[in-house]
Amino acid sequence: MAGSKQFAIWAAAFLMFCPSATGQHYRITDLGTFPGGKVSEGNAINVLGQIAGYARFSNYNADAVLWTEQEGLIDLGAIQPQNFSVAQAINSLGQLAGYSDYNELEAEHAILWSGGKLHDLGTLPGGSLSEANGINDQSEVAGFSNGAGIEPHAFLWTLENGMRDLGTLSGGYYSQGLAINVLGQVTGFSNAADGQWRGFIWSRSLGMQALPNLPGSSSASANGINDAGEACGGTGSDAVLWHNDPDHTVESLGVLPGQSWSTAFGMNDVGEVVGWSGFIAFIWSRETGMEDLNSLIPAHSGWTLTQANSINLRGEITGQGTINGEQHGFLLTPVE
Repeated sequence: MAGSKQFAIWAAAFLMFCPSATGQHYRITDLGTFPGGKVSEGNAINVLGQIAGYARFSNYNADAVLWTEQEGLIDLGAIQPQNFSVAQAINSLGQLAGYSDYNELEAEHAILWSGGKLHDLGTLPGGSLSEANGINDQSEVAGFSNGAGIEPHAFLWTLENGMRDLGTLSGGYYSQGLAINVLGQVTGFSNAADGQWRGFIWSRSLGMQALPNLPGSSSASANGINDAGEACGGTGSDAVLWHNDPDHTVESLGVLPGQSWSTAFGMNDVGEVVGWSGFIAFIWSRETGMEDLNSLIPAHSGWTLTQANSINLRGEITGQGTINGEQHGFLLTPVE
């Protein structure tokens, strides 16, 4: 029954929300901050336009937040009062995943916020540190955790089985899970026997598969994945898209004019990709290539958009920019 409900929400989104066409302009909304604070960030946006992120207080401490158009910033709290927390991901059911400081030693634990409650997901056996970075509509969570005798490994957490160690690429000792799609595929990065850092896609049927680097590159990270199995991230100095073909063919998305590097952080199911290039927020599509989002918002808005983290099916984008000398999270809404 729950699966049917989740599918209905997903299907309705496709029917109701028209994918945005890049090259168009956006209305910008300031996510704001807590009273006295000067920093916030939008890390992920779901198909309903709800945003996961964090905001700082006047003492520079921060709490995870849920932002909605109706209520603005909602403080999600932390494991312990006055401790730090960040929401990294959100699904279409309004569940959020992230992390929070666990004790005075500032060890972090992966967190699931669901039904108005905070759930500590713990760590791999014997571990002291974990973070959650992605969540899908089956309430499956991806992240990383250390454990007894091991460096941090990517994990998959489910309500039924708890936290599962996804291991590393062959010969590696370190990995992180950064995103998860509706199929339960996890993306992230791992080191390997050859000493290189590679992006990966993990699935229940095939395990962890290395994604190809661009020629000449010795480092990569797969930061996002859509429900079609396409992944985005960076290899070397270029933002990239990995296609859902047998070889996971890698494609460079280039850089913005005058910049020397770029990285992609998120993508939607119609292949629109967002990220930053030289600390400038961008959107990329097959039709228009890479565009500076600052050129697509109202002139003289006062904003400088530095980082785009997530884009939903409606083409709404969240990230962080500078306004009045402060770093604030933003929502970009496509306009005709």
